[in-house]
Amino acid sequence: MPNVRLVIEYDGSHFHGWQMQPGVRTIEGEIERVLEMVLREKIHPVYASGRTDAGVHARGQVINFFTSQEQPDVLRVAHSLSNILRGQLSVLQADIVPDDFNSRYSSVSKQYTYSILNRLGPAVLDYGKVWYIGSKLDPQRMNEEAKAVIGEHDFTSFRGTGCNAKTPVKTILESEVLVDGPFIRYRVVGTGFLKHMVRNLAGTLVDLSRDFLSLKSMGAILAARDRKQAGVTAPAHGLCLDWVRYKDESAAGAAR
Repeated sequence: MPNVRLVIEYDGSHFHGWQMQPGVRTIEGEIERVLEMVLREKIHPVYASGRTDAGVHARGQVINFFTSQEQPDVLRVAHSLSNILRGQLSVLQADIVPDDFNSRYSSVSKQYTYSILNRLGPAVLDYGKVWYIGSKLDPQRMNEEAKAVIGEHDFTSFRGTGCNAKTPVKTILESEVLVDGPFIRYRVVGTGFLKHMVRNLAGTLVDLSRDFLSLKSMGAILAARDRKQAGVTAPAHGLCLDWVRYKDESAAGAAR
């Protein structure tokens, strides 16, 4: 059975997250529905590099699935998904991969960006894609604090409720805060993430900038291993999965 890999982009505001749930529209559910229409067979499961929360967006989510068709027309599949889910989800890349490829377990790193709009007036053109904060933030301090999470650490302080990860220890490869006009963007690259981890990191950086927390540094909050010591969980709609990198792929060949 061929193993098909797709790189997809989607607007998370149209879906109730990735994972299929009864009675609501999800990314996984819509993809399986369309694939069954196009391939005329039951397609399940569809694997993803990570299950994004309701409202979270993606520029480079990677998925894979198996089909009984000996030579599936992957371009037809890609065009069909993009056309049927137009304006909500688009396929950027489609190919056949080895049987042992798994979009989640074969990945070696991924990048998320959290976007904040920090100006007098709220978002209009970027509405639903940024966290609007009207009070002035200190991006230089936020960037300094962001560096503290680079490396292998116990991220219990940033672990979301209901997280079923076997261990809170994760490795962050890059962590920085960038300024783009009125936008403040938190960019983080890691080998894996806990539930709500990036949103909790972003919210903590904001709360440190506003001096809302009793612990005054990201390093101290990290060392506390206590979710109550960290900041708020940033809203889902400001988060985007940018790309996922896989074994034996250079930067040019990665899904990014």
